[in-house]
Formats: sequence, C-alpha cells, structure tokens
Amino acid sequence: MQTDKIKIRSNGEGAEKALEETARFSVYMGADSKSALQLRLLSEETISMVNAITGECEAVFWLESVKERLCRIHLEARTSMDYIKKQELIDVSTDKRNSAAKGIMGKIRELIETGLYSIDRIGQLKMEYGETPVMYGTMGRCDVETASMNACIYQWSLEKYRKGMEEAERKEENLGEEWDELEKSIVANIADDVRVAVSGDHVELVLEKRI
Repeated sequence: MQTDKIKIRSNGEGAEKALEETARFSVYMGADSKSALQLRLLSEETISMVNAITGECEAVFWLESVKERLCRIHLEARTSMDYIKKQELIDVSTDKRNSAAKGIMGKIRELIETGLYSIDRIGQLKMEYGETPVMYGTMGRCDVETASMNACIYQWSLEKYRKGMEEAERKEENLGEEWDELEKSIVANIADDVRVAVSGDHVELVLEKRI
C-alpha cells in the first residue's frame, strides 16, 4: 500500500496534510495505538527536516508498506541552496559554525546539506579522500559512488552507523557524546533504519519501521 504523495515546503505548507496521511496509513495498516504514535513521531521528524535545511526547499512525502508489517516513510527533496551560500549564512552567525547540528537528526540534516552543497567540490573531495568512502565526522562512513564530476551519490544508513558504534564500543574506543546521542535519540530508538541518499541537488530520506 502506498499513500498519496504530499508536497511539503520549507514554510510549513503541506505538513499537516502529511500527518493526516500518516494517520490514515496507520489505520489501514491496523497499527495499534503505540505503533500509530511512533509512525506519527517519525513522520514529524521527517517533515521537520524540510524546515531545517538551509535555503529554499521543496519536498515530496509519502508512506508505503513494502513487506509484512514493514513501513517506509519517504521524503524526496530538492534545494536551491549551494555550498557557498550556506557558508555565508554560517559566517554571519554569532559563533561562526552550524550550531543546529546536534542530535542524530540534526547531524543527519547536516549530512544531507554537506552532500547537497559539496557536489561542486567533488574534485577536492577526491583529491583529499581518493575513491574511498568519505567520512563525515561523527556520523561515520558515508558511501560515495562517483560516475563523473557532475554525478555523485552519497549514501548513509543508521543501521550501519549503529553497527559501527557497537564495534567501536567492543574495541573500547571513547565514543563519548556520539554514543549518548544515539541512546537518547527518539528516531534511533523507534526506527529500524534511516537511509540518506544525495545526488546532485536531489536528496532522499527513508525511515523504516516494523509495526
């Protein structure tokens, strides 16, 4: 089952309609009250990503069931912001940094922006990192596929991030704030997986939840 696709804009337009679609989807799936609330929370977090991305952003939101009791929340977005404009906005802030990148969802948003705005810096990234996956700070490994200077796909998965954190813990590495954020994150505790894919000015965010 797939819901209607709802257009969402950074000014909040379409958000309420998307949540109404989430409620209808929960009823159709026969979700109990707990699962319905969790789907709504995940939808709210997904929708809030549109408002959080710097610059003008328009997205399409929908839900679908792909396997028995497995639900996916989709967000596909495009933005007109570029890396230089983003840096200009950060430079005029009081602390000269992107202070909004806190928590798992904040860092996922920063990951999305980094992919979108760094697309014109592929040559520099390849010079710095070669053909190996690019590391985005505390978010762990982000797989990169480069077909040409103008075609690059960045991919990140919460499931892989969890496994990487668990492996680091077994090695007794000092995870500090990153592990604390993962444990406290509502999304990380509710969603079975979160995937991010960025290509050019296009981004897809998918949250998976088994109900």
